[in-house]
Amino acid sequence: MTTTQPRPGPPASGLDQVEVTVIDTDVHVEPRSFEELVTYLDAPWRNRNIIDRVPFSRATYKTLDGGGRKDAYPESGDDIGSDPELCGKQLFVDDPIDYAILLPWSFRGFTVDPALDTALASGVNEWLADTWLSKYNAESRYVGSITIAVDDPVKAAREIEKWAGHPGFRQVILGHYGPRPFGHPMYDPIWEAAARHDLPVAMHFRGGATQPLGWTSTGPLQYFVEYHSLIAPMAYATHMVSWICNGVLDRHPGLQFLFVEGGFLWYRPVIDRLERHWRRTGQELSARKTPLEYVRDHFRWASQPIEESPNPQQIADLFDEANAGELLMFSSDYPHYDYDPPSKALPRSLKPEVKQRIMSENARVFYDLPKTRPADRFDRAAGQR
Repeated sequence: MTTTQPRPGPPASGLDQVEVTVIDTDVHVEPRSFEELVTYLDAPWRNRNIIDRVPFSRATYKTLDGGGRKDAYPESGDDIGSDPELCGKQLFVDDPIDYAILLPWSFRGFTVDPALDTALASGVNEWLADTWLSKYNAESRYVGSITIAVDDPVKAAREIEKWAGHPGFRQVILGHYGPRPFGHPMYDPIWEAAARHDLPVAMHFRGGATQPLGWTSTGPLQYFVEYHSLIAPMAYATHMVSWICNGVLDRHPGLQFLFVEGGFLWYRPVIDRLERHWRRTGQELSARKTPLEYVRDHFRWASQPIEESPNPQQIADLFDEANAGELLMFSSDYPHYDYDPPSKALPRSLKPEVKQRIMSENARVFYDLPKTRPADRFDRAAGQR
């Protein structure tokens, strides 16, 4: 296994201390090209002509030059999110954050081959450990996610076991798509491995070779606006209820999940509806808590894309009712076109103590990050502007 920079921790003696005030839970990074990723694949996959088998170029929704910020493309012509100097400047200097939780976007979806999916996930982890968690991480600002392929739960669990002791990885990342809702017992090896190693599990929507990004239970969505508005909340609600009703959270009481880039306020009416049916139609379950109690203890949300309202007080009341102060964490979705800068990400009407918990404290506890960190070159550059 590749060695990396030490696990982020309290500043060393003699170094200036910087208070941690912003933690970004959704930062996408890329290899410079797919060919770079191939070099990290295990044999015999490195020696196979697999590039055409990976559904990176399949037809899908397109928007705004592929969805990237115009100023985030490297001058070299490499893929967006692949230049560590540019990313570091934009994340830590231009819109200063303290830690970036990396969700590698290079493994965008599934092929039709579980063995290939597992090999790609493993390659992404090897690449991330060797680059963004090591060579590019002298300041220990980047925090990694273990990519897994859910279509082979046993091998996904092995991938978690492989990287669980690595100081740079703080969570597991998976896509929303699978042949069944994720509470089904076939997926339990994944949850068992994550829970045993105290690793939270983050979900980010993805498509795959066997399922377009906009596929729903009634067929595919036609337009980008439909897909981008609806697909993540619908899928996330399905998995959330499945985890609750199938006893996953009772078997693994320490397990926590994070829903990324799918909104936040939608969860409350879904759970309220489940609560209303719980006493009468939930009797066949062996649940130990109410749905709202499961949410409080096991589920968190990332802020981008945040819900908004022309009425500031109305949105503040909704966030309060949904317990945003405990359940919500800041995310920017860097480097995509709908990037939310920390200074403008949250409704202005939220209480200062609630904003502080959302911007840093909830994520700091979730990922076991320090309250302070050593000052570094990015802080010096930010101070010189």
